[in-house]
Amino acid sequence: MFNSLRTDQLIAGIGATARTAAGATGAPDDYARGQLLSAYSVSRLLAAEVSGEAALLAWLRSELLDAVGGRPVATKIEAAPDATRIGGILVDLLAELRESGEDPELRTRIHAILREMAGRELAVLATRPEGSSKR
Repeated sequence: MFNSLRTDQLIAGIGATARTAAGATGAPDDYARGQLLSAYSVSRLLAAEVSGEAALLAWLRSELLDAVGGRPVATKIEAAPDATRIGGILVDLLAELRESGEDPELRTRIHAILREMAGRELAVLATRPEGSSKR
């Protein structure tokens, strides 16, 4: 969910690796084999991420809205289309809270939500999407 590359960029990278492999003659060398294994790994992680994204985003949004209560930032969180935008909103909110010294409990709660979010995302990534096999 918080990947620095967009899904389309990851898919393009996997595709480029597959295209290179398809055009190769003979068995791949160690470097090419490593690239193919990396592309396979990325595809499995991406599939898990995509399959869990909606539930993770819904959980994150709900927890954050509960934490911020009636603050004006709640409207921004509700309207944010994805985790990247929510992340940007949180960067600004945490900076504002740090600079003002206001509501240290809210800062602590947001940090706890983000820690739990990371754990939930890792749990999603640890699952194998349907159709993938263990190698």
